[in-house]
Amino acid sequence: MFLEISREVFGTPIFTRTTHEELNDRNTIMKAEVEGKKQASQKGLTKRFLITVGLLAAIAVGPPGCEGYGIPDLDDPKWWQNMVVYQIYPQSFYDSDGDGVGDLKGIKEKVNYLCELGVTAIWINPFYESPLKDNGYDISNFKKIHHKFGNMCDFKALMSKLDNNPCGDNKEIRVIMDFVPNHTSDEHEWFQKSVDRVPPYNDYYVWMDPKGWDKNGRPIPPNNWASVFTYGEEASGWEWNEKRQQFYFHAFMREQPDLNLRFSEVRDELKDILKFWMDMGVDGFRMDAVPHLIEDPQFRDENPWWDHRYTQNLPQTYEVIKELRNFFEEYDKINNRVTYMTVEAYASPDDTRRYYGTLDAPGAHYPFNFLLLTDFNSDTNAVSLKNSIDFYLNQLNDFQLPNWLSGNHDWPRIPSRLGASTSVDLISILNLLLPGSSCVYMGDEIGMDSYWAIDRDKCPPGAADDYRTPSRTPFHWNRTQNAGFTTNEDPWIPVNPEYYRLNVESERYPSCWYCSTHLTNFKQLVQLKKEYAFMYGPLSTYTLTDDVFCFTREDSETIYVTVMNVGTNWSETFDITNEIPDLAYATSKNVEVWTPNLNECRRSTRLCFCRIRSNGWRMPPKSGIVLSYIKNDAGKHLQKDHETEILSSCE
Repeated sequence: MFLEISREVFGTPIFTRTTHEELNDRNTIMKAEVEGKKQASQKGLTKRFLITVGLLAAIAVGPPGCEGYGIPDLDDPKWWQNMVVYQIYPQSFYDSDGDGVGDLKGIKEKVNYLCELGVTAIWINPFYESPLKDNGYDISNFKKIHHKFGNMCDFKALMSKLDNNPCGDNKEIRVIMDFVPNHTSDEHEWFQKSVDRVPPYNDYYVWMDPKGWDKNGRPIPPNNWASVFTYGEEASGWEWNEKRQQFYFHAFMREQPDLNLRFSEVRDELKDILKFWMDMGVDGFRMDAVPHLIEDPQFRDENPWWDHRYTQNLPQTYEVIKELRNFFEEYDKINNRVTYMTVEAYASPDDTRRYYGTLDAPGAHYPFNFLLLTDFNSDTNAVSLKNSIDFYLNQLNDFQLPNWLSGNHDWPRIPSRLGASTSVDLISILNLLLPGSSCVYMGDEIGMDSYWAIDRDKCPPGAADDYRTPSRTPFHWNRTQNAGFTTNEDPWIPVNPEYYRLNVESERYPSCWYCSTHLTNFKQLVQLKKEYAFMYGPLSTYTLTDDVFCFTREDSETIYVTVMNVGTNWSETFDITNEIPDLAYATSKNVEVWTPNLNECRRSTRLCFCRIRSNGWRMPPKSGIVLSYIKNDAGKHLQKDHETEILSSCE
């Protein structure tokens, strides 16, 4: 949930509490994000700069003592290790029945596209039965499907399609569901019974007596804990229930009462729900908003703006995650399965890393890593990008798998965050070629942007006043009306008019043989990720200039070199062979991936390679390229005149 972002990233709030009107303004949102990052850099990231000695330092990073990056058995990796997850916001993916809302049948009808992308798994945002006050994260029944998305037969048909060799490669596409362990809808049967004090539901939620009564006879909340979905004087996280004559706590909307996870019966209920879906073939879960699972039993006051020591990331929260992981492990043993659990936790680096658990008492398979969202914006230079990547990887232990995300349904999309369309390809390169697993938000692969000018009068309640709605618009399939998303004249929210140039059909076939598109780049990067060098090979990171970032991955024969200018101007010249001496003797192999503003590198590969070695090349702003070289020893058998021809073209 985006609410987490409004809390803390590296100890500093990215978005502060403000009015919905302000949050709906694009400039306010982006300025808040940039300012938050600046504060984070000053407050929480200072220690990162101790890693780098000098601007042009080259540091090889990776887990201590071995290759593999969190994969202990290189001969038998699990499906979730080095996977590519494709996040689907179902109501905006594809509408199969013409009602204007995407659905489960729509996902099934687009399985061929998932195969085309080459993804390992899909993560589907909530489609449970819900009043939809918070776009499905307010669940009224965890074992039923909201009628807008279809029914259980539709879900089983989708699972069958994905399980039975959908891509013709004897592999399945795994399914990861969103799961919300922190709260339910206030329309859930559990809550209704809890209000009536029906055992054992009496203790299923966080109830407290009032601190007292004000002069008007109104109950006073037990403490100052705040809700992240309310503002100003209404920011209290406590809601009075007249029937029960007590307050209940809600970290989010008042319609989303927090479950009492200190109560073992509640945890058992959650496990029963997880088993229900796993028995139908679901492979894993993304646990939503986990920092909020447990609250201080003494109900002490905290600073609701900056300090959440009594409502977030409590020691018992980590124990709940470990208990759930143990439940998954036991289920796998009994059913000969390999299931998976990731957690969403916007928290300090140390608090986030603790969600891995330990080798003897594991927690999540990994907590989501949001660095490409929190630490990479239009102002980021090569030094800060390198420091963020190095810091994250260097803090992980041998058993902790790294992971990356290009975006999600709670954040502004990539062009809005980074200020240029070609930034989409830079994020894809980092997301897919750095060590570990990758998650991509649907539409990132074609360069979709947030629709800031969206007509909110055409959005339904709950979406109309939600500042995240511009990043949740319907997917762009083609140039037809409503981007091919629906046959209905009125989709559930308006389609971004940019669909005429940014869509699957247009990007599938570039306009010239040497031209790239976001989609062709994405598909090539997914294929590269399957190479040994990107699965297990060592990583080295470099800053070639203030704005030119570089990293290499390699195996015994090949070295892959990624170079990107993250700045807003043409780069200064640089000498890449000075930083990577082996390239002076390596044999140029191929231009693997290039941003559209570097099409010339594909049109004249020889010229591209020699310019990079010339100490005189300047890169366009927001540009990137992935090159492959044959290592010197491995390349001795190649024709020597091939390299001579390349070098002579530089003259």
